[in-house]
Amino acid sequence: MKSFERHQLILDQAASGEPVTIEALIDVTGASPSTVRRDIRALEDTGRIVSLRGGAIRLEDSASEVPIATKSLINRDQKTAIAEAAAALVSDGDTIYVDSGTTATELMRALRGARVHVITSNTHALSLPLTPSISITALGGDVLPEIGSVAGPITDRELADLYFDKAFIGVTGIDADAGVTTFDIREANKKRIVHAHTRHTYVLADSSKFDRVSLCHSFPLADCTVITDTDGDVLQHAGAAVVALSASTGSAKRDLS
Repeated sequence: MKSFERHQLILDQAASGEPVTIEALIDVTGASPSTVRRDIRALEDTGRIVSLRGGAIRLEDSASEVPIATKSLINRDQKTAIAEAAAALVSDGDTIYVDSGTTATELMRALRGARVHVITSNTHALSLPLTPSISITALGGDVLPEIGSVAGPITDRELADLYFDKAFIGVTGIDADAGVTTFDIREANKKRIVHAHTRHTYVLADSSKFDRVSLCHSFPLADCTVITDTDGDVLQHAGAAVVALSASTGSAKRDLS
């Protein structure tokens, strides 16, 4: 069983909110005690669970996506560089999907005078001062205010009838085994539909997302191009990669495809 599959089983066991013993997790996963303890440490590092005294775990009460107001302050230069590199891939006349997330919001700013049709689930994009050459269609759905997104059955139904030249996807983590992951099943379903309906899928992921596994799988890493700020082993498992280092590094964009 792969690590992300064990992680999912552990999270499923803890989903009731009641403490779960390590012995019970060993039985459920069929893994060795040392492997289960490594899995628990990995899940603790991502803030999904906490260990209890006496050899048990429970879900972290505050386990959720970091609010977007906080995320916008993290790796700001890197996210701006990623957004600029993504915008350079957009051609006049394209119909593109722009996802939720702070880097995706930066991409909207970076488009500037491009002549494009943007379809988006990013609620923050609607308040940006954009030029008239950028046409925006906002998707409907359940509002997730902490991350500035809409998702859910209504969003999925609308996306089922739409197709894109390029899609720019925000993520919680990318991993060689788990692929592209996010914290919410509605977000994962949305990203999965968009990926299936676009010619070119680009994942916007600064290096803090490397080797990180969140709750819900969206699609394999091999099926997309990752646009990021630094090289890393995980990028060898992507379909292609573009590294756009921040201005503070003095480095130019590099294509690793």
